[in-house]
Amino acid sequence: MKKNQRLIYVALVIVYILLSSSCSKRQADEIVPQTSNPGGGTSTVTYTNFTQALIQTKCAGCHGTGRSAASIWTFNGLASITSNETRIKRVVLETKSMPIGGSLTAAELASLKEWFDNKMPN
Repeated sequence: MKKNQRLIYVALVIVYILLSSSCSKRQADEIVPQTSNPGGGTSTVTYTNFTQALIQTKCAGCHGTGRSAASIWTFNGLASITSNETRIKRVVLETKSMPIGGSLTAAELASLKEWFDNKMPN
């Protein structure tokens, strides 16, 4: 009986490791726009200073080329976001069903919404 229990334990550990590494996301780090607009005013959230890093760290772990969710949508730069704008806005900003296994902070959601609302500046 001990041998069977050990095999079950090892199998569970292997399954856990595989599941936890299938989509690698750095969920703890908040992504904030890197702006040079200290006085405020008009939006300075761009793809280059915010959205690219957000998508790379929060989405590309599963939606990158060759990753587990690439068949649904593959992140491969700005064009892949602009061509899937409606879908991304729905699952991230409206239903908040993405990212699976993590979440975006209120500030990240606000910045992403601002970026979409301002016609996705590069």
